[in-house]
Amino acid sequence: MVKKDLVLFRLEGCPYCAKAEEALDNRGLKYRKIEVPSDHSERKTLKRISGQTSVPVLLQVIGAESQDDEIIELLEEEY
Repeated sequence: MVKKDLVLFRLEGCPYCAKAEEALDNRGLKYRKIEVPSDHSERKTLKRISGQTSVPVLLQVIGAESQDDEIIELLEEEY
């Protein structure tokens, strides 16, 4: 079984982040929040992971017991 975890990179006080969180909450989705620094130049991890420094960024982390087979199956179904 494929396990999909959601991770939201956000900034306190960001209206776009609040809108994204509201959409996730309204759908009853569980997700982990990661606060980013307010200075864009300090968002090196976010840039490395997503290619951007603006927020919000929602990542889907995929894991499975048989990760290779499950990931290949997921790719075939969704892509």
